[in-house]
Amino acid sequence: MASGGELRLRSAPEDTARRVLEAAAAEFVERGYDGAVISDIARRAGVSSGAIYPRWPHKNDLMLAAIEHLLEQLRPEQRLEDLGLSELTLPELFEVWGASLLTSDSVRDVLVQVFGSARSNTAIQQLLQHFLDKQADEFHRLVEQAKDEEYCDTEHETAALALLIQSIGIGTHLLLSGGLSDRHVPSEQGWVALLAHVITGMAPSPSPHG
Repeated sequence: MASGGELRLRSAPEDTARRVLEAAAAEFVERGYDGAVISDIARRAGVSSGAIYPRWPHKNDLMLAAIEHLLEQLRPEQRLEDLGLSELTLPELFEVWGASLLTSDSVRDVLVQVFGSARSNTAIQQLLQHFLDKQADEFHRLVEQAKDEEYCDTEHETAALALLIQSIGIGTHLLLSGGLSDRHVPSEQGWVALLAHVITGMAPSPSPHG
């Protein structure tokens, strides 16, 4: 059995790697890919630049790992777990989700930088595509669950509903992050009411014999 000292020695490199990834992720969100500098990342993580290079020999290696780390936090299933919302019913979940779209979210802010950087960096574009596909897969599962629980009519195409949800989430955040004027931003009450109406409209029609 490993001693406490051995366990601390094993976890130390992992803790350092985590701090470096989080520092690189923060620099990416604040400065973008081009503006991120290894020395600044090292300073932010409390390590030397030399401690970074054995694991990530090039800036691109580190930034891709940091972006992947950030995107992992944005997966719907991971977000539900992190926010403690996994026990909500689907209608309750969509209500909370809809309201959250109008508020500032430091986790979602990464998308603005990722979409911008993906235009000129093939590796980031591939990471983004992989994330979007995984996100869509998880929305597909939510839609299928909604159908199984009779919150959603089975006649609606799963891919269509998943794309609608994904588009509302990403599109709303990009618009607000881009500086959409307040006069074009709905009240939380009005926004949630509209989304609730849309969700209700997806439900199966009552049986004429019910």
